[in-house]
Amino acid sequence: MAWDGKCGFCHYWVIKWKLLTGEKVVYQPFQKVHREFPDIDLVEFRKAIHFIDTDGSVYGGAAAVFHALHVYGSKWRWIMPLYKAVWPFRKAADGFYALVSANRNWIYQVTIRLFGRNPARPKPYWAYYLAGAAGLLAGIALL
Repeated sequence: MAWDGKCGFCHYWVIKWKLLTGEKVVYQPFQKVHREFPDIDLVEFRKAIHFIDTDGSVYGGAAAVFHALHVYGSKWRWIMPLYKAVWPFRKAADGFYALVSANRNWIYQVTIRLFGRNPARPKPYWAYYLAGAAGLLAGIALL
């Protein structure tokens, strides 16, 4: 799995995916490995994560993550068949990936505020915000 080694959001999620795939997938920043894969343009590496499977197949973006989790992660084997078979899911996943990819710095800040800085031990900060908002709305309703 080749990812952007200069991206905090990418690093956060690579840690999460490593927990799901274990040692079965090698995760390397594209900055270190892009020369080993001359068929993949450097511009493409900068745009999205890439998964290069042992048979030489290359997947990019959401498909890269879903394929790796399908083949090498036990809990998410269902996701790639869904991605392949259900075009609205595929369109939504690709659209969401494009949105995140274009806004990685901002979305990383949101992610750490919702789940904390340690992806291996996420915190439910989002629940605190939700409870606070509910309390605030209840207080306003009582006025």
